[in-house]
Amino acid sequence: MHIKKYRAASLKEATQIMKSELGSEALILGTKVVADENDSRLKLYEITAGVDKFEIAEETKAKVIKQNLSQSNSFADEMKNMSAKIYQQNQNQKQRISETYGVTPKVENEVETPKAKPVENDRMKAIIKNLTEREVQKSVVLSIMEQLKKYKNFLSKDNLENYVQTCLGSLILTKTLDLNVKKQNKVIALVGPTGVGKTTTIAKLALIAKIIHKLDVGLISIDTYRLGAIDQLKSFADVSHTDFLVAYEPSEMPALMKKFSKKDIVFIDTVGRNHKNDAQLKTNLDFLESVKIDETFLVLSATSSTRNLIEIAKKFKIFNYGAFIMSKIDEAVVHGNIINLSTKTGSPIAFLTNGQTIPDDIISADKDYIANLIYTGQLRS
Repeated sequence: MHIKKYRAASLKEATQIMKSELGSEALILGTKVVADENDSRLKLYEITAGVDKFEIAEETKAKVIKQNLSQSNSFADEMKNMSAKIYQQNQNQKQRISETYGVTPKVENEVETPKAKPVENDRMKAIIKNLTEREVQKSVVLSIMEQLKKYKNFLSKDNLENYVQTCLGSLILTKTLDLNVKKQNKVIALVGPTGVGKTTTIAKLALIAKIIHKLDVGLISIDTYRLGAIDQLKSFADVSHTDFLVAYEPSEMPALMKKFSKKDIVFIDTVGRNHKNDAQLKTNLDFLESVKIDETFLVLSATSSTRNLIEIAKKFKIFNYGAFIMSKIDEAVVHGNIINLSTKTGSPIAFLTNGQTIPDDIISADKDYIANLIYTGQLRS
C-alpha cells in the first residue's frame, strides 16, 4: 500500500487534495491537527491516506478478492505458491534443454537456487520471547513458528522480523466500514461495556462521514442512564451541525428512524453495559431490535486482558456485531490481545482509536499496521 500525508487549512480541502491525487478508492488511515511549519500559531489539518498502487488484470483481481474474502491468503499458502512456481520454472527449463539438445539434465548436475543462511536458534528464541512478552497467546506463537520452521531456508537474519510480521498480519482479520453509501438510510450501531469510549468513537465516525464523505448524518442516543452522556453527544452535534435525537424507550425508536428516513447514514450510541448482567444487555437489545440495523460494531478497550476481551465478546454476541473497534491503543502497554481476540472469535477488527481528539484519533484497521503495533509496540502516525 502506498501511504501519503496531506495538509491543508481545512479538513475538506485536505480531503479534496488527497482524492485528486490518490482517487476515490483511497483509504483514510487517520486525521489530526498539526502546527504549521512556517507559523506555529496556525493550525493545519493532516490526513494520512493509503492506496494500492499495483495494477492487475481484472481476472487476477477477481481471484485476489475471492482469496482475501475467504481469508486463505496465509503465509504458508504464499510460500507454497512460491515453491510451486520455482519448481515449475525448473521443470520448464529442463523441458527446453531436452527439446533443444535431446538430453535430459541429470539431477546431480542441476544448479540449485542459492539458499539464505539459516537463522540461528538464538534468533528464533528471541522472536518467541518478544511475542510472548507482548502477550501473544501460545497457540498463535506456535502457529507462527511452525510456518517459519517449514521455510527456514528462505529466512535470514535480515528478513526474519519482516516474515514474522507477515505471519502476524496473515492471522489478523480486518474489515472496513463502507461510507461510500449507495443506499439511503444506512444504520450503524455501537455497543460495548462501560468506559470503552463508544460516544467519542461514534462522534469521530460521524464527523468523518459528514466532512470527508459529505454524507447527511443523523445521531440517535439511547444512553439515558449515564450522567452527562446525552449532553456530551448533543454538544458535539451542536458544534458539528448534526441532527441529534434521543430515545428513552424502545417503542420510540421507529418514530425517530422515520424522522431520519432521508439521512444517508444514522449512528446509534448505546449505553455501556456490564457483560455479566443479562438484564442490562437485554434492555439494549430491545432498543436495537425495534429498528433495522445494517451494521453493529463492538467497542472494546485494548487495555483489557485477552481473557476479559474474549468473555465480553461472547456475551455481546447477542447483538450480532460484525466487527470490533479497539479503543485506547495508546494507553495499552502491549497489544497481543488484539490478535488473540481476532483469532479466537473469528471476528475482524474495523478500527483502532488512539486518543480523545475528534475526529483525529481513529485509524482504519490495517493488517500491516496492527502486526507492527503488536510486534514493536510503536504507534505510527
